[in-house]
Amino acid sequence: MGGKRAALQQRWIRICLGLLVLLLASHVWAAGQRKTYKIAAGDTPGAVAKKHNITVEELFRFNNIKPNGPFRAGQVLNIPNPGEVTGSTYVVKSGDSLARIANFHGVSIRSLREANGFRGEQQPKVGTTLVIPMELRGGASRSHVVVQGDTVASIAKKYDVTPRVLMAENHLKDAAALKIGRTLVIPDAVDGTNVYKPPTAPKMVTSGVKVKGGVMHTVQPGQTLWLIARAYQTTGAAIARHNGFAADKPLSVGQKVMVPGAKSVVPVRVQGFSIQPIRFVRVWNNQSMTLKLVNNNGAVNQVSRKKLSELSGPRTKQTKPVKLFHPRLILMLQRVAERWPGKTIEVISGYRPGETGSESQHTLGRAIDFRVKGIPNREVYLFCTQLPNSGCGYYPNSVFVHMDARDRSVTWTDYSAPGEAAQYKK
Repeated sequence: MGGKRAALQQRWIRICLGLLVLLLASHVWAAGQRKTYKIAAGDTPGAVAKKHNITVEELFRFNNIKPNGPFRAGQVLNIPNPGEVTGSTYVVKSGDSLARIANFHGVSIRSLREANGFRGEQQPKVGTTLVIPMELRGGASRSHVVVQGDTVASIAKKYDVTPRVLMAENHLKDAAALKIGRTLVIPDAVDGTNVYKPPTAPKMVTSGVKVKGGVMHTVQPGQTLWLIARAYQTTGAAIARHNGFAADKPLSVGQKVMVPGAKSVVPVRVQGFSIQPIRFVRVWNNQSMTLKLVNNNGAVNQVSRKKLSELSGPRTKQTKPVKLFHPRLILMLQRVAERWPGKTIEVISGYRPGETGSESQHTLGRAIDFRVKGIPNREVYLFCTQLPNSGCGYYPNSVFVHMDARDRSVTWTDYSAPGEAAQYKK
């Protein structure tokens, strides 16, 4: 009797072990299927991203693919979970708070809260798995994950910043209190000395309503006809003429002003306009600089024009000077920066010598491929189309917007992926 019972127990143990092995195998298989994808012939970045419910930019960043590829058949991609933009997650431990977790990972409390759907002052429960957002705190472009042997002094020296600034940026009270695995935000230096901080822009208010033929704008305190016209890419004379009043007549608060031809409602400043410096980052080498493109008198700043042209130029060293950007392209970039004050403009490509065809705007120094950090490319493209005499290209399967200065406005959409032939569609 005892022998039969022992045999039965051993049989149950074998069955349970078998089921456990199958369960583990199924989880490994599922995880492998979820996290990798082999590119097939005919695949595009947009199609792969859509299939896995992520964006092209998330796909490229997760796999360290640069904007110009490579993206080839047979290549195996790592696929992040939807919303897992950095591939990084964190399991909440006892004593954790959103503030402590955000500081450890170099992100803002707000972005951490939004990435995980927390409302108000809600705090995560122990054991909860949080998604760590991609955006670094304060819009920084550089970070460092602490490893064994790191010190504040060695990290500061590596990134050419001072230990004091590094500690202040990361709320470190004790230089010896570094924890392995912590993400430190590296402040972006300007001219090797000052720490870049996004400029405080004058307050902007959205007080328009889209109507037939344009936008009906309600004048706010401090707004002038010039400020409204500038925001909507038109002239004060055109607005005054349409509304039947003199262009030099002061506006009154609450007055309804029709902006003819406006395609959408945009925010308008309620304080006096002042030209702010703009931060640019070259994507391929992470080189950055902060430039004031336009002087206070409205003229193009020639020193900044030269620096931006060189920053945006070819990757290879040139024997001849880089061709300067056309002045009107500089003014167009200024308009883009004013539309999204304080946002970094990430440059993909500017002047490209040696391209065939007399109509290459890049060869003429009239074009730039770029994106505005944190703003959807589609939104940037739509704003570009409102600029007069502009060439605007939208690339759903890539990570940039094309903008150029030309004699008449042209728009296009190119569905090709990096390295593929153009696939234009209206």
